[in-house]
Amino acid sequence: MKQKLWLWLFCLCALPAFAQTPAGVSGKVIDELTGDPIAGVMVVLRENNQTAYTGEDGAFVFHPVTHGKDVLSLNAADIQSKEIPVDIPRESSLDLGIIQVTRRPMPVQQLAGVIDEAQRATEDDDTGLSQDVSAMVIFSNDVFLQNAGYQFSQFRFRSRGYENRFEDRYINGVNFNDQIRGVFNYSSIGALNDMTRNGDAVNYFAPSSFTFGSIGGSENINMRAGNYTRGGKVTLSLTNRNYYARAMGSYSTGMQDNGWAFTASVGGRYSHEGHIEGVFYRNISYFVGLEKEIAGGKHRISFVTFGSPVERGQQGSSYQEVYDLVDNNLYNPNWGYQNGKKRNARVVKSFDPTAILSHVWELGENTTLTSGVAAHYSRYGGSALNWYNGPDPRPDYYRYLPSYNRDNQKAFDYYTYLWKTSSDESIAQLDWDKMWEANHLNNLQGDGSAIYMVEERRKDLFETALNSTLNTQLSPEVKLTAGIGLKHSLSKQFKTVDDLLGAQYVLDIDKFAERDFAGDRELIQNDLERPDRKVYTDDVFGYDFRFRVNSADIWWQQEHTYRNIDLYYGAKLKYTQFQREGKMRNGRYPANSLGKGKMHRFTDYATKAGITYKLNGRHFFTGNISYQTMAPLVDNVYISPRITDLTVNNMKSVRVFSADLNYIFSLPSLMGRVSVFNTHFYDDVDHMSYYHDSERTFVNHVLSGIEKVHQGIEVGLNYKLNENWNFDVIGTTGEYYYANNPEGVISYENGKGDIMAETAYMKDYYVGGTPQTMGTFGINFFYDYWFLNLNINGFAGNYIEIAPFRRLASNYAGIQPPGTGGFDENLYDAYRFFTHQEKFKGGYTL
Repeated sequence: MKQKLWLWLFCLCALPAFAQTPAGVSGKVIDELTGDPIAGVMVVLRENNQTAYTGEDGAFVFHPVTHGKDVLSLNAADIQSKEIPVDIPRESSLDLGIIQVTRRPMPVQQLAGVIDEAQRATEDDDTGLSQDVSAMVIFSNDVFLQNAGYQFSQFRFRSRGYENRFEDRYINGVNFNDQIRGVFNYSSIGALNDMTRNGDAVNYFAPSSFTFGSIGGSENINMRAGNYTRGGKVTLSLTNRNYYARAMGSYSTGMQDNGWAFTASVGGRYSHEGHIEGVFYRNISYFVGLEKEIAGGKHRISFVTFGSPVERGQQGSSYQEVYDLVDNNLYNPNWGYQNGKKRNARVVKSFDPTAILSHVWELGENTTLTSGVAAHYSRYGGSALNWYNGPDPRPDYYRYLPSYNRDNQKAFDYYTYLWKTSSDESIAQLDWDKMWEANHLNNLQGDGSAIYMVEERRKDLFETALNSTLNTQLSPEVKLTAGIGLKHSLSKQFKTVDDLLGAQYVLDIDKFAERDFAGDRELIQNDLERPDRKVYTDDVFGYDFRFRVNSADIWWQQEHTYRNIDLYYGAKLKYTQFQREGKMRNGRYPANSLGKGKMHRFTDYATKAGITYKLNGRHFFTGNISYQTMAPLVDNVYISPRITDLTVNNMKSVRVFSADLNYIFSLPSLMGRVSVFNTHFYDDVDHMSYYHDSERTFVNHVLSGIEKVHQGIEVGLNYKLNENWNFDVIGTTGEYYYANNPEGVISYENGKGDIMAETAYMKDYYVGGTPQTMGTFGINFFYDYWFLNLNINGFAGNYIEIAPFRRLASNYAGIQPPGTGGFDENLYDAYRFFTHQEKFKGGYTL
């Protein structure tokens, strides 16, 4: 009897437990235009403080959840954000069914914050596992970065003033920053827009699933064939830029039932002449991708190959005096008529064929290993005029301008009259026929060598790279990401004879050395192994050398995600070595120009950490800090790499310290970010080359030990009035300046004078080349897949990069500041005049 009583009591207590089913929320997100499911949308159940991702079928599920009223938020970088009020029943699940969202057009520049696919692969929402609210939903839709990259690009804006070498670019998990200049070659993917829209991006030094990161941010373009939606697409665009027409066509099978996927695309850009005279553009691009899923998707093997050969005429810069004389701010001095047709002297020809083989291996339910190997060869050449024993053929050469004759009123008026009233374009443009005539006369009356010719300066690059990245979810709160990277680079730099302009040959000697050292036949030789060599069309001459760079790195980072706090930390170790190899024994440096030079080695490290405090699902406070060392770029450390192996003394790794604080918010109608940042660069190196008019030769100037400070504030706001109207307010203001007086080394390519080391006064001057204050107000309208945008952009604080040669210490020896002994007001005023940094006027565009 007692046993039966206990059995009845147990059943009575258990009945409520079996009768009460925990509540849940589910649904499926699709493109309202095509009906295709959308993977990777981050779905947030705000009051429950939970986050889920849509799978490949667009589905998501939350289970268990607390009943009551809540708000479901859907976010991704390529959709219009959407919020849906929901009322979760007490004892049953809520199935929202099909949820339609609007996809928005997103330029390549706006790939800032696409949800990480590798992260999605380690999270199985179908099991009912969901997490506390993730800050990533807000960061992936960063208002400032999504707008700044596109709206400010016309002003040469650089986020936080950072150079492009501080941005990491990957394709299918393989790093594609070259090791010579440190940058990604965007022309390699020109006219392949449809193939580059998918990807993962990381803001600044935030944690990532594919790289340790960099202060300028990171991006991984996903070109795997199985990631494209099934179907075809043809696009025709017209514009008024360097090209006026662009056409693209693409087709993809999507991932088929047999586990195969195929994607192909062709594109092109063309203009016979753009909106700038003499500028043309000819480009055709291709892409082919193949992917195979094995063992039910446990292995994904992908192969892609693409290229974008291009030939384009360039615009040249000139003086404000010339723009005023011709009354045209788009004046281009690079072209002239030849046989009645326009010909540009500055033509770029480039082709960067690339192949990538990658493998994604799901090692377990929460662990993925992504590996890839890539190879590409970049053929890059730019043509330019060269001349020997003849007048400068450039129409805007400063001696041909009225201002050069300012002390002679008659000559000044004459040249002004020629520039302003003459209909003969040989005054303002290149005179190709005159150059041919000079060469023809030298064939008849001289030795037949070229007085004028066109050369092509080549910078070819062959690279191979391997990257492997492990992503594993150690626990619901802890994620570990680790990776290795290997890269080999071979840079071939030389120049060839492109067009003799009717001459018979070119003599391979240095024209500036011949002028200054006429009696020294050895010193003037470009190659002592082949003295006084005559070169013909397509022959290599002048200089010919190689850079070999090898690197290896290993890194890890760990992320902790809790209800109110997220934090991350990580470290990286990298080894780099590089070497120059000369193919010519130069007469100015016979002992250290030919053969393999000294091997330079660097071991560098990086650390980073960050924390996010989540006040709730709408307000976040974050802080990030990093310190790293980086091997100097091989392109910067050699004093005169064309002719010698000499480098700056006491070469050091560049050191970078960076920190920022951010407030990020996402309200029903208003979202955005406010940030302050501070970055210090130490022991940086910069290399510049220019023609020294007083010495009448080319000069190489290398600065080492440079210190710079970049600090400022960023604001990005978006206000959503309704489903059709929203408004953007984006702005940044900062101070990017030099913090010391670095040491400079000057070398004359014609061998005139010894290599000279001297301090350059650069402290407190601004970093040039980018606006330090930038802002835009945008009005956006969307209705039935019609998009209209109006932006008012303003800029200020755009300084011209200072010339270190004008600020050498020896130029101003003995000049004393006011209030000191020996002060001379005239000398001091001259010092102020010559060292004053010029600044462009501010402006706006609509």
